[in-house]
Amino acid sequence: MTPPTLPPPGPRRLRTTVRAMLAVALAASLAACSSAGTSSSGNATTGGPVTLQVWTWNLKNGNPAAKAIIDKYQQEHPNVTIKLSEVGGTADTAAKLLAADQAGDTPDVVQVEYRGLPALVVAGVVKDITADVAALKSGIEPNIWALTTFNNQVYGVPQDIGPMMLTYRKDLFDKYGVKVPTTWAEYAEAAEQIRKKDPSVYIASFSPSQLEFFAAHAAQAGAQWWSNDGNAWKVGIDSEASLKTADFWEDLVKRDLVKVEPLLTPEWNAQVNDGKLLSWAAAAWAPSVIHSVAPDTAGKWESAPLPQWTPGNPAVPFQGGSTYLVPAKSKHAKEAAAFAAWLGASDEGSKLMLTLDIYPGGNAGRQATLSSEPPQLMPQQKDFYQVADQVIKNTTIPATWGPNVNVAQSAFENALNTAALNKSSFREVYRATQQAVVADLQKSGYTVIK
Repeated sequence: MTPPTLPPPGPRRLRTTVRAMLAVALAASLAACSSAGTSSSGNATTGGPVTLQVWTWNLKNGNPAAKAIIDKYQQEHPNVTIKLSEVGGTADTAAKLLAADQAGDTPDVVQVEYRGLPALVVAGVVKDITADVAALKSGIEPNIWALTTFNNQVYGVPQDIGPMMLTYRKDLFDKYGVKVPTTWAEYAEAAEQIRKKDPSVYIASFSPSQLEFFAAHAAQAGAQWWSNDGNAWKVGIDSEASLKTADFWEDLVKRDLVKVEPLLTPEWNAQVNDGKLLSWAAAAWAPSVIHSVAPDTAGKWESAPLPQWTPGNPAVPFQGGSTYLVPAKSKHAKEAAAFAAWLGASDEGSKLMLTLDIYPGGNAGRQATLSSEPPQLMPQQKDFYQVADQVIKNTTIPATWGPNVNVAQSAFENALNTAALNKSSFREVYRATQQAVVADLQKSGYTVIK
């Protein structure tokens, strides 16, 4: 798979624009960053004791599994002390990191979602760690390294990944005589059959706030929402391939074959518990989320590969997941990169990541899943991880995120929600998002390829 590419950090105007967009968040978080990002004295090349400040949400203070991971690393590296600081989502973390970079007082390792990495690379706040991770490069497959590799330079170590799957209520699919869809055309047919069998039930909810899912579905159809050549970007949100997927979902919404309902609201949770929403097209992390809100339904679900847009073509991109990056101004960049590489790419670290209830990106962790018990939601599906591993092997569509994902998200999600409720044109939402993203890139100093 060809890794996605990004231009080198810059141009200067973009850095200014990125920081300007986050000005309010930066001002609010600057003081907190200053204290949280304090590093111990000394230089990374001296070989003396160092303390690594790590911003993370997977490695939680107070979590016995996280403590065991940190203890193991510190035992093997007695000159390194790990201090964890829990952070929120990527947007909050990015704002804090930019503030810390401006203050010249960054942490040493930072966890962000893959889609948030390009903007930080372009802003010049992420270190190229290609040489630092070279010795462990074979510990992760190329299609997973591609998530953090731009212009053949590595800017983060993959930690967890999201192979896309369809998690569904097997008992109710069986009850209604509905076959598990292998294509999106079959998915639409299944949605119609379910509504005819029981008008109170839907195959799934339609949640407009899932930008990553809609981007992934468009990628299945052959669209690239962002691609670039040097400092020139091309945006394909309104490409015909992408708009065909918009038509698909508009049709299901207008025919009332999916329920317009945000995910993980009390209403959504109740409907999942009551067997009124029968599936969720997401990633291999979906079963643990469903189990957290509907534990009494355990044993009634199974997972299958995501439906194909083109019959016979199983290729899909990843959805979700995160990486550990090293800030450009880390005072202990060498040790920080070594710790990140150990977590994600070493046999030992990758296997230990399984104890955090995530899907590890490293080969050893993936291999270990094959002999693991299935998720609690489907204890009877003994081949769950074998199915997921095959999905990973088929996950060969590179998901190239642009430097202004936040602009796309803001323009897309609110407008799509309105269109879904009003049953108006989804194509217009995609086109308006295209225009907003292109205008922002041009304002930021980039050339946009038509």
